[in-house]
Amino acid sequence: RLDHRNRERMQNFYDVLLRRFIAVGDAIFHGGNGGEDLGRYGQLDCIVKTLYAMSHDSPECAGAVWGRRLGVFQKAHSKRLRDVEVTPLGDACEDEFTAWPSTGTLLLLRALPHIFPPTDRRHAVVTPALILLGQILAQTPVRTRCDVVRGLFCSGLMQEYTKGAKRVAPEAMAFLAGVLRLYADDVESVADASPMPSLGSVTKCPQLMSLRDDLGAAGSVEDVQFSLEKDEIQSNLNPAAILSSTLHFVQGALETIGKSDEGSEREIFNEVLKSLLLISIKRKGAPLPQTAKNRIAEVARAAALTCASDTPRLPLQRRKAASVKELAIKTLAPRMEDPSRYSMSKDKGKPAIQAEHDRHRREYKREKKAVIRELRLDGQYIESERRKAKGIADNKAREKRYKNHAWLEAEQATMNQQVRQGGGLLSGGGVGAARAKAKSGKLGIKKGGKF
Repeated sequence: RLDHRNRERMQNFYDVLLRRFIAVGDAIFHGGNGGEDLGRYGQLDCIVKTLYAMSHDSPECAGAVWGRRLGVFQKAHSKRLRDVEVTPLGDACEDEFTAWPSTGTLLLLRALPHIFPPTDRRHAVVTPALILLGQILAQTPVRTRCDVVRGLFCSGLMQEYTKGAKRVAPEAMAFLAGVLRLYADDVESVADASPMPSLGSVTKCPQLMSLRDDLGAAGSVEDVQFSLEKDEIQSNLNPAAILSSTLHFVQGALETIGKSDEGSEREIFNEVLKSLLLISIKRKGAPLPQTAKNRIAEVARAAALTCASDTPRLPLQRRKAASVKELAIKTLAPRMEDPSRYSMSKDKGKPAIQAEHDRHRREYKREKKAVIRELRLDGQYIESERRKAKGIADNKAREKRYKNHAWLEAEQATMNQQVRQGGGLLSGGGVGAARAKAKSGKLGIKKGGKF
């Protein structure tokens, strides 16, 4: 920070930490924590602490590096979406091609709200990251259970970004409603009407169509944990983990947004309520575990209490109207300073008489300088006005003189023209008479007179 040349080095080191974080996160997906020797989760904690300290020491450098890195993420995601047209999608757990971001990228986005404040209305880093997460949820196709897990993680990230400011993440709510439809009684009939376009073609994915059937082998829903590791995603507990995490996110959104005076929560949770109603707990072919039934019933009751209202539906408006206090005109009373109570640091330790004398002397100097400044400004103004008035008077006299000269020149030209006509109108004048007298030798002799 003391040398301006360290700015570039600090940005390079910050970017190295971000790439190291992504690499460790990708290794967690394939190999988990790695035991006590590797401790990959501990590595991520240490990196986050370093990023937090560097971001507070130099926010400009951190914001610039994060902005570039988010731009790289967005371009990479757009490239993967274009590759979907020519490359078949597969399972990321089998090292096949997928359009979803890697685990390291998602974990880095998870660490972002711990480094920058997510409650700001607009932020140079958090706002682009939130938009990127919404684009990932809305546009990335879902084909496998690994894709569902990553989509749920993105939904949880969007809720984490918007929880502090109580904003609404419509992409996250739509994705959660679409995942709940995967546990419906007739998935084939309701999947086509999914509120999220990325879940529109789940009927072609056997892994997603059998989530309801595989849920019975998981047993209790309360004991499962949501994980991004490959082994946990491929385990038999994954269907229960997906359902439990989805219900947890829905309940968290209900508690965060709550019940408002405008009744907007009815529109926000409309698709979620429809998806909950599509899950029948008394299906004979694939009954739900008792813990899953209790969890679904609990979330359904919370949603019903939040969205229940007897008042007519008002237009969606998340901001309340201005209060009387905000609309009132502010009355500002003038601030009166008591010069006797004002004391400067240089007056500390002086006697009261000496301090008052110095205060009067400083006040006198200030007043004297102010008077000199005002007199100087007045003198400049008076001199400019005097010069302006003198210039106007000189211009008027000059124009009058030029006009008289022009008139005299015109009269002289008229007289010379009359002489050149041969005496028809006027004789004499000019140099012709002087030349004739000089030639005759009678120059200066008048008729009848003497020389």
